[in-house]
Amino acid sequence: MLVYFMFFGFGRPHNIEIREYRYSLIPTSIPLWLPKHFTFDILLLWIFAIGNLLAFVPFGILVPMVFEKRIKTYFKFIVIFVCFILCLEIVQMVTYLGSFDTTDILVNSMGATIGFISYKVSKRMNTLTTFSISIGMSITGLFLLMFLVAWVFNNTITPFIEKIIVL
Repeated sequence: MLVYFMFFGFGRPHNIEIREYRYSLIPTSIPLWLPKHFTFDILLLWIFAIGNLLAFVPFGILVPMVFEKRIKTYFKFIVIFVCFILCLEIVQMVTYLGSFDTTDILVNSMGATIGFISYKVSKRMNTLTTFSISIGMSITGLFLLMFLVAWVFNNTITPFIEKIIVL
């Protein structure tokens, strides 16, 4: 399903007539926000931004679960994940089915981090029920924390980046 959305969803094959590489190398903001009002267009943008974050939460859970002996630290996990997502972003760009976007890499990495931390915290639970409740609560709490991280980034670092880009 992830491959579908990254390469074929959102009308990407129809955009294949555009034969130019599209990329964004400087993340100027993190597109996670709570809408002040809802219109159809704002709702679509909001769902797309949330989907970009949540789509990689399962990756953050399943990779350390499957490769528990090899991937024990967050550093090792995030290096592998960033290499993986870099490859996907490059393939999107060279196939003209999307763009290489560092903001997407950042938000996808935040989603994978939510999954990784939730799994590591929850794997200590004794039963499947407590594991499921713990992982659900962890994902919810970390999801909300990522909105705070995005708000701080957008209000402190974004103005600084915009000043540099304008110069």
